[in-house]
Amino acid sequence: MILLGILIGLVLLLLLLILFCPVRYRASAEKKRTEGIREIRASGEVSWLLHIISARAFWEEGKIQTKICVFGVPLSRLKQKLSGKKKKTKTDTSKKDPSVQKKQTEQEKYSRSYNSEEKEETSVIIKEDTTPVEVEEIEGHRYTPDLLEKEPEDKISEILPEQTDACDERDYRREDGISKEIDTSVSEHKETENKNRKRIKDLILKIAGRIKSVLGKFLTVVRNALRVPSRILKKIQKFALTIRKFCDKINWWREFIDHPRTRAAISFLWEDGKKLIHHVLPTRITGKITFGSEDPAVTGTVLALLGMTIPFHKNKIMVNPLFDGENILEGEIFLKGRIYGVVLIKIAIELYFNKNIKYVIHRWRHKEVNHGERE
Repeated sequence: MILLGILIGLVLLLLLLILFCPVRYRASAEKKRTEGIREIRASGEVSWLLHIISARAFWEEGKIQTKICVFGVPLSRLKQKLSGKKKKTKTDTSKKDPSVQKKQTEQEKYSRSYNSEEKEETSVIIKEDTTPVEVEEIEGHRYTPDLLEKEPEDKISEILPEQTDACDERDYRREDGISKEIDTSVSEHKETENKNRKRIKDLILKIAGRIKSVLGKFLTVVRNALRVPSRILKKIQKFALTIRKFCDKINWWREFIDHPRTRAAISFLWEDGKKLIHHVLPTRITGKITFGSEDPAVTGTVLALLGMTIPFHKNKIMVNPLFDGENILEGEIFLKGRIYGVVLIKIAIELYFNKNIKYVIHRWRHKEVNHGERE
């Protein structure tokens, strides 16, 4: 129970800090007359909870630099310190532990001994007999003396009658070859006749296919020509439907904007938007600006534009126009402000629970329903 109470208290404290501790911001810019436009110096800072968490940005010499700090210490330094500590711990453990060094030396010795044994084993060379072997020929067949000694004379004598049988087979094959040549000549004659017949059939089929294709193309052209007026009518009908839909959309938008509930929602959004802008705008602004141009018309237009910003800074920025015919720009600006989370949440709740805004969202999702059906 005590732990639950502590956790609930911490959550409530965080919520209160988020709601009532503001996010503060400040910015400054400086430009000297001697420097160019690219050499403007500017800086900005956003902080929360008494600068415990802050983010800074600097613009110098056309470059942007950013820093994120926690308790005034940048995150880059914290990362470097943490990475340095991890590296030191790894190196120290490897140096201080003698057991690691002993294991490494034992492994090296074992690997050396194992490699030496492998080399000794590979150094052994197997010698083979390379003595020449005598070969004897018996009626066209070669035999080694070992085979002659092992085999009896009966087997050797069996080889000779096999050769005589082979001669008889050759004579029989010659007679068969003459008969086969006669048969092949007859079959070739028949094949040529069949090929000629197939060629004639193929030519007839090709001619018939071409005639069919020509007739089919002609029929398609005729059909397309007959369909042209119907297609023109369909396009005219589609064009008329698009015009009607466009007119219906214009009427829908007109009814939607003229409806009293949509007007009430727009006015409510405008009021809340003004409150939010007023809250977000800086509370303090100070500065001086002097500018001039070769063309006095340009200085006049710039002065008119700066005059439109008077409601925002309440004439706290001094503007000095110069009509001397020179391009001049110098000055300093400083501003700061704050944003409370309570104000943002309050505006969000008001927008969420407003009935007129809910009605507008519902009408936007269901455009097919008329305005008078659901109010």
